[in-house]
Amino acid sequence: MIYRKLGRAGVDVGVVGLGMEYLEFEPENTVVSVVHEAIYHGVNYIDLFMASPGVRDNLGKALRNKRQKVMIAGHLGSVLRGGQYSRSKERVECLAFYEDLLRRLKTDYIDVLMLHFVEKQDDYDKVFHSGGLLDLALKIKKQGKARFIGMSGHNVPTALQAVNGGSIDVLMFPINPAFDTLPAEMLPGVSLKEILYRQKPSAVDEAMPARIALYHACAAQNVALVAMKPYAAGVLFRDNPSSITLTPVQCLSYALSQPAVCTVVPGCRSVAEMRDALAFLNATEEEKDFSAIHRNPMWKIKGNCMYCNHCLPCPVGIDIGRLTRIVDTAGFGMSDIVMADYEALPVKASACTECGICLERCPFGVDVMVNMNRAVAIFKK
Repeated sequence: MIYRKLGRAGVDVGVVGLGMEYLEFEPENTVVSVVHEAIYHGVNYIDLFMASPGVRDNLGKALRNKRQKVMIAGHLGSVLRGGQYSRSKERVECLAFYEDLLRRLKTDYIDVLMLHFVEKQDDYDKVFHSGGLLDLALKIKKQGKARFIGMSGHNVPTALQAVNGGSIDVLMFPINPAFDTLPAEMLPGVSLKEILYRQKPSAVDEAMPARIALYHACAAQNVALVAMKPYAAGVLFRDNPSSITLTPVQCLSYALSQPAVCTVVPGCRSVAEMRDALAFLNATEEEKDFSAIHRNPMWKIKGNCMYCNHCLPCPVGIDIGRLTRIVDTAGFGMSDIVMADYEALPVKASACTECGICLERCPFGVDVMVNMNRAVAIFKK
């Protein structure tokens, strides 16, 4: 394993980490085997944002007698309501799910306590104002139940506020070439320094280099960057409008080349996928080369589902991310496994009432109703 410092936290983390998102509904033996494979090869940073009891229990079992080998990033603000993932900024509710996380993982502390999904200005104000979730996180840290404070989000201006505010040690942010090379030019008269410190907010919001400037801001403040969604949910592996496809090694190489990035947490649902990520460690420079992205920056990822389920909770109980992933897989070929996966969903796409709440929540501009209609057309229910 190759190790880097976790920003000002000063501890060593492996450049290849593990995101647990795709293991949420996998059986215990799968979760244990993936986690053990990761730890065996030196992975020591694991992110778990989901509040589902099953995946929390399974990770706890996987870490039995191995807790001291890994750093766990747990999220304050990820909750379960009516059996569905949801987000909360209410202190009592968030604390209850945090304590549930400790119990299920059978641990006394979480290494990086993430302020979960701080996306819009309203989120930021609720979390960082006096009496908000930041104060709760600091209290938890003072009690010895957390070591460092982090934040997860997808929005550059909000993330910049947190980084420059000095309250977080770690920022988890989506980093991949599809997001970072979307076409736009630096606006005339807007310097990197102005973007870093938001001296011209309106200009900053319109300038594509703000994403790269965010990474530099993290470096300047010694805030560790944890790169999530390095594969853009697998979109970069298959034919897409750019006509460019990348390998897992190239995606990790890209993310790790950005300022302040200390580790990448790809979602892995099998030992094979974990090994695909670990291949970065022994890859040649030629295998790591991602320069092909410069041939065509028009990735057009906006509107593609990342299966993150930040659109939940659904009023009728549809597991939107999981359902959409199945539909996308069906687009590459129907099989008995795909059909069985769809049949296993407790609520099918036909239950969608097109209320539009999910559209407001999606950070990637996905037209969820189109995907629901695709599912009905394919699976007839």
